[in-house]
Amino acid sequence: CAAIPYVRMDVDVSGTLTGPRGRAFDKQTSDRAEGLGDIYLAPFMLGWKKDDLKYDVRLGVYAPTGEYDKNDLANVGKNYWTLEPAVSMSYLGSKNGIEVTTFAGVDFNSENPDTDYRTGQQAHLDLTVAQHLPLGKDIVGVGANGFYYQQISGDDGAGAQRLGGFEAKTAGVGPVLSYAAKVGGYDLVLEVKWLPELDVESRLE
Repeated sequence: CAAIPYVRMDVDVSGTLTGPRGRAFDKQTSDRAEGLGDIYLAPFMLGWKKDDLKYDVRLGVYAPTGEYDKNDLANVGKNYWTLEPAVSMSYLGSKNGIEVTTFAGVDFNSENPDTDYRTGQQAHLDLTVAQHLPLGKDIVGVGANGFYYQQISGDDGAGAQRLGGFEAKTAGVGPVLSYAAKVGGYDLVLEVKWLPELDVESRLE
């Protein structure tokens, strides 16, 4: 399987800079980026199905296809490869239309060649609970999605040596809307999420 994301990112940063004589300066800046993000590919996937329950194991790869400039605050790509072994489990009631889906993975990142910096390993968990309803021959779904992200090893590079490993974590929850249809004999699924963060440590919010 594959996922091709389109990303829009707005970054606003404010802080106080302290000069060599102790004089403080307030600084604010912002940046925006929009475009194709890093494409996700799953060259290996093994799944099982029993009644309304599905579960699988997979090996995913994020390719650095999104635009990246180390001098920009906002980037739609990360400029490094990520290998992601993962497991997922999904219940979708054939009679009641209720969905409960969970996905867990660990990310192993390569070095960013433009910055000589490597982000540490990351563990993450996603959970979706939704109700699916028929819309003609198609299906629409509405529900909630939550996530938890925890960096489980420190970063590596010159910045990490000076400032620490940035073992970040974050969590969030928000609404999700989906649409499923048959197109040319294939399943087409579109999904829109809004996931505001509730708690952020050691990373941009």
